[in-house]
Order: sequence, then structure tokens, then C-alpha cells
Amino acid sequence: MKPLVIAQITDCHLQNDPQQGYRGLDVEQHLDLVVDDLLQQSETIDMILWTGDLVHHGAVRGYQRLSERISKLPIPSFWIPGNHDDAELMQRIGDQAEGSLNQRVVQANDWAIILLDSTSEPDGQGGGSLAQCELDFLQQQLRALSDLSCLIVLHHNPVPVESDWQDQIMLGNAEAFWQLLAAHENVRGVINGHVHQSKDSDINGVRVMMTPATSVQFKIGCSQFALEDHSALQAPAYRLLQLFSGGQIATSVKRVAG
Repeated sequence: MKPLVIAQITDCHLQNDPQQGYRGLDVEQHLDLVVDDLLQQSETIDMILWTGDLVHHGAVRGYQRLSERISKLPIPSFWIPGNHDDAELMQRIGDQAEGSLNQRVVQANDWAIILLDSTSEPDGQGGGSLAQCELDFLQQQLRALSDLSCLIVLHHNPVPVESDWQDQIMLGNAEAFWQLLAAHENVRGVINGHVHQSKDSDINGVRVMMTPATSVQFKIGCSQFALEDHSALQAPAYRLLQLFSGGQIATSVKRVAG
């Protein structure tokens, strides 16, 4: 059986006005570069996961443009909110869109993809948590899907990235998240956005993968906020994952030259 191939796009920070940039960057152009690059491989990609902070400050016209853009892609897409999104607005627009942008569980091959909303209990600085209903949903799905390998998708990182300022705004109830996962051996991987940088680690046998943004990238290992200043790491990026029968994961980050 051929592997299930997934593209992850994250942290686009689109503005209400498409002419307005974000931290000095043309984020619309950056997203176009990523999507154009991804479409060159469209015949091999089974789905796209859009993992939050898609529209800066949850601007309605930004979601409308993004929804229209997604509807024209030849690949199924599913999205979740981040701390800069308006989750209720995303739900409404996703319900109106062609396809199933708001679908919470996707089953394909021997895998189940479980998408979560980690924007509960915002701290005003960028942090967020999984509401109890999200944890209950995750528990129910992992029990029901015990015969499938599972990939968990959320916006906030459930483990630190060793940048003091970012580690203060990671998943607020990461301990409860990991306690839940520990009881389910079918969880193979977790992917998240939020950190605007690449990280790939193993946590108690679960692979945790973090992905750079299509917008700006954050500098790694900083005590205070800093943008990436290494030219090779500033490019817009996305992640490709190959999910194999048996639970193995192969993955890479693709940085796109502008």
C-alpha cells in the first residue's frame, strides 16, 4: 500500500486587506509561493492540513479569500484555528465552503488524522489550551480508532522549543494532553504550528513535528522575541509527511525560494 501523503501549511497571517503586509512581508505572495510549489506535486499529495494562525486577528475578508483559494485546489483541505484566528468565524465560513474544511477526523489507508482546537483559555499573549470537551473528544476518538495509527493535529506546541518567550505560550495543558496520549499506543505522531520554526523530536515514542510558517520565521533558542535573520531559514515553508502502513512516518520541511 502506498503511503498517505500530507502537506502541512501553517501560520499564514493573512490580513483583511490583501495589500497589507505582516511584519514587513507580503504574506499573500509568500502563501502563493508555497501553494504553487506544492501544486507541482499535487498528484502525489492526498490532503492539506492548515494548522492555524491562518488569518491575522480573524479578519472576515481574509477567510473568504483563503476559502476561495482552497476551493480551487485539486487536493482536499482541512483547517484548525490558532490563537490569531476567530474560531467561530472559521467554523461558519468552513461550513459554507465547498468540501469539508471543518472535518475533525479523516480516515485514510491505515491512518486516522484527528484535528483539535487548542485556542481555549487564551492568555492574551498567544498561549492556548485544549478545552475539556476537546480532551474528551480526543479520548473518544482514540478509543474508537484503536485499530488505526493516529496523527494528532493542533496549533499550539505541546512540548517546549527552548526559547524562553515561546515556551511561555505553548499548549497550556500539555501535561493533561500527554497523560491522555500515554494510554493509547496507536498515537504515532503530533504536528503543530505556532512556533514559526522547524523541530522534530520523539516524546515517549510519539513523533512531534513543528513546522515553519508561510509568513515570517522566528529565530531559534532566544530569550526574547526575535525574527530569523539567517537568509536560508527566512523563506516561506511547508511540511510534507508520508504515513506508512504500520505506523512509520517520513517527513521533510520544504523551504520555497521567492
